[in-house]
Amino acid sequence: MVLPKLKDEKAVMPFLLRIQTIAGLWGDRSQRYRFYLIFAYFCLMVVFPKILFGYPDLEIAVRGTAELMFESNAFFGMLMFSFQRDTYERLVHELQNLATLVLQDLPEELGQYLIAVNRRLDRSSKIYCYCHFSMATFFWFMPVWTTYSAYRAATNSSEPIEHVLHLEEELYFLHVRTSVVHYTFYAAIMWPTIYTLGFTGGTKLLTIFSNVKYCSAMMKLVALRIRCLAGVEQERVERELNEIISMHQRALDCVFRLETTFRWVFFVQFIQCTMIWCSLILYIAVTGFSSTVANVCVQIILVTVETYGYCYFGTDLTTESFNVALAVYDCEWYKFNVSMRRKLRLLLQRSQKPLGVTAGKFRFVNVAQFGKMLKMSYSFYVVLKEQF
Repeated sequence: MVLPKLKDEKAVMPFLLRIQTIAGLWGDRSQRYRFYLIFAYFCLMVVFPKILFGYPDLEIAVRGTAELMFESNAFFGMLMFSFQRDTYERLVHELQNLATLVLQDLPEELGQYLIAVNRRLDRSSKIYCYCHFSMATFFWFMPVWTTYSAYRAATNSSEPIEHVLHLEEELYFLHVRTSVVHYTFYAAIMWPTIYTLGFTGGTKLLTIFSNVKYCSAMMKLVALRIRCLAGVEQERVERELNEIISMHQRALDCVFRLETTFRWVFFVQFIQCTMIWCSLILYIAVTGFSSTVANVCVQIILVTVETYGYCYFGTDLTTESFNVALAVYDCEWYKFNVSMRRKLRLLLQRSQKPLGVTAGKFRFVNVAQFGKMLKMSYSFYVVLKEQF
């Protein structure tokens, strides 16, 4: 796979900020209307048809409701993110200032580590965008291919052909389930709709992944700098410690802004993820495997990977914050004078406090919480299955 080359290896999340600029979530404040236009389009093409026109039977209602939750997860998550734009901009500017400090004033090996993080983040973001684009293309193409293949294979023109819909909804006054002309018009409308859904969902995921990873990298740089403390000249070691404490505090401020920006996004993500799992698995259990299940499986895969990714990077952030405490303990603190020992003790105490992002300030977002969500979702599914 040929990926566009990273132009500036010292820049902080340039690919993400470019995507956010397209969506009106970064850069010129006068362009904020772009995101609200995207959100209005989503409501017009997805929310209103699903809510106002209903479903023909219970099975379709289950799938349609699960789809609405899945799609709303991305859009309402980004809507809540847009309300925290001021906090987010302060977070990014502080990360950029810390990156400048690392690359210009600190030892070269620390700068090389940050450049390596920039490269990995840029490469993984671009690979994810390619994969997400491919998934969106598959999601749009499969129903069209299945439906028109059924028409080509039909031998009895009097038998009705099942139209496989991209989204289970009655699109206003189009007879998409019975008329091939209306279905063709519907498929044309779904083409930009599916890519809009994919773009918004991908922007949300990259925004959270990139920022959490960058905060983890800053915590690791603090730990690496502490481990280098023993090699600093005696006359400037205390000044170096003061700078490390200042850098640690700035990294803590970044994590606080990160948590403030995304806490309610994570809260909604966890609730809707549980509901989506239950609804879609229930749909498969009730209807069995069919041509429509492919799109349902895509949704389950996407929401599972997304939620696990949040939990994985949340765990990584917590681990790196604890590694600061381990670095302090391993830095031969007993060789320093009393003043430095006191400062190291305060740094140790602060870094031992659990740090991470939370879901609505109720639970830390980590892999352990992901496992609990799976168990709870299965329990809900068992209860729901007994009702059908």
